[in-house]
Amino acid sequence: MLITKLFLGGLFRLRSVLFFSYLLFSARVLATGMQPETSLLLIHAAEQGGVMNVKNTDNYPALLYTRIQNLPDEAEGVTLLVTQPVVRVEAGHTQQVRFILKTAAPLVQQHLMRVTFEGIPPKTPGSHKVGITIRQDLPVLIHPATLPEVQDAWTRLQWRRDHTRLQVTNPSPYVVRLASQVMTLPSRAQADLGKSYILPGQTLTLQMNKSPAADRQVRIAPVSRYGVAMPEYVAALD
Repeated sequence: MLITKLFLGGLFRLRSVLFFSYLLFSARVLATGMQPETSLLLIHAAEQGGVMNVKNTDNYPALLYTRIQNLPDEAEGVTLLVTQPVVRVEAGHTQQVRFILKTAAPLVQQHLMRVTFEGIPPKTPGSHKVGITIRQDLPVLIHPATLPEVQDAWTRLQWRRDHTRLQVTNPSPYVVRLASQVMTLPSRAQADLGKSYILPGQTLTLQMNKSPAADRQVRIAPVSRYGVAMPEYVAALD
């Protein structure tokens, strides 16, 4: 029994490490192509937009394609526009990409999107070689003008049991980023969120790999807004 518990605990930590390694890798793919300045595009509603510096680390000029992607579970009414979706960036130069925020009403909660930066290399006349492009895919966090900043949004999540299922609700106005694997204690029953974030006001119902009927706590692996792994957090389970 002890060996099983040690194995499951080690497996949970291993999955968390692999998840954070993926976040780090996806934010800093390789030091080639178009490199964003940071691992997160932060948009302040008070400024009605934001900027991201992107450097062409290759030794040849390339076209920088920038595209905003809306998440399927995000609310409508928030639009982020790129002022220059396509721009030429010389070798070794840095391009400042500007974004404009459009909202149907003043924001009262954070919103989450994705942005991709992709460098398209020039074609060599008469060559049949196919150029390789590297696409940087980063989260976009939109912060309301009147909302205070917090560093521990995951502590506001509410967790409850429902037979063999686990329900989590985010009643706060903050986006919560975390590893998809969660574990209830002391049984070490596990579930997968299916994604690495929980939006404001969102409720998710997860199927556990065994019944958490006697459990009183849930352990999660939160992530900071910039994708940095935070210490594991244990929350109360109702």
